[in-house]
Amino acid sequence: MIDVPRRLRRAILLNDLPLVKRILRNNPTYLRNPDFEDKSNTSLHLAAKCGFTSIVELLIALSHDSDLISLNNDACTPLMLACTSGREETGVLLARAFPHSIPYRNNHGQDALMLSASSGSGTLSLMPTLILLDPTILTAADNDGNTALHHASAAGELKALRMLLGYGAEPLATNWASWTPVHYSASVQAESYFKGLIIEREKVRAEGKRVAVKEEMGRREEREREREEVRERERDRVVKGGTRVKGLVRLVTDTEEDDGAGGAGGAGALGDVRMRARDDAAVAGLPAPGMEWSPVDDRRRAMTPTEGRGWTFTPEGMRPRAETGESI
Repeated sequence: MIDVPRRLRRAILLNDLPLVKRILRNNPTYLRNPDFEDKSNTSLHLAAKCGFTSIVELLIALSHDSDLISLNNDACTPLMLACTSGREETGVLLARAFPHSIPYRNNHGQDALMLSASSGSGTLSLMPTLILLDPTILTAADNDGNTALHHASAAGELKALRMLLGYGAEPLATNWASWTPVHYSASVQAESYFKGLIIEREKVRAEGKRVAVKEEMGRREEREREREEVRERERDRVVKGGTRVKGLVRLVTDTEEDDGAGGAGGAGALGDVRMRARDDAAVAGLPAPGMEWSPVDDRRRAMTPTEGRGWTFTPEGMRPRAETGESI
């Protein structure tokens, strides 16, 4: 009689879903069923590697890997085996069921995206699903420093190259040997195609930056116009309600107008007195109105004994001589 582990593995390889259900219903302890002769692959490893989606769904429903992700001797998860084998539908199912297993790495430091890129499968939905569920794997590197773009370039997978570049993978990333993904191009044609993709990507990025800068400048100009309109409305409102003096605005209220009208008597009388005093001081010394007066009249008045005489010359350093009435 064949033992239970062997019968279960045989049913999985035959993709016999009813038989797998009956075996697991009668022997629930054999759910994982690692095969130590085959790198300790569990039931989920085997179904994922073969791409039997219905059996994978059954194993997940029975809580396979619900508490701990299964790893074989190569530290590969069932998702990694699905990516390596090109089982896109099964890989998408495992990625959505166990998104925390996406960044797991095997003994070579490779994750599910690297394995999918090197196998050339998954460009339709598996690779986009992996990137959307865990964007950090785009910049992840294996033990040699190679990214997923390195693996796609080395395998000559042009679709994977285009997809990874479209999702923002860095084409100038270097590994530990300072080699970029372009250096790993499988052929001259692949290298030319890869360089063309890089140039196209940089053009799109530059155009996006240019458009973003233009839109930002437009938004700034719009905000500046709005602020200027607000200032202009505020200025017009203030000017209509007040008086502008030397760049400042003084609002005139009804109370001020009333106070000015009521106190005009006392303040006006004081102002009239001050103006009268100023006018009197300005005309002091002038002849009275109606009198004949000439500027030369001052020359006809009586002169003093010394008025009209010139100054006596005195040399520098000498004391001038005092004059008396006899010397006149």
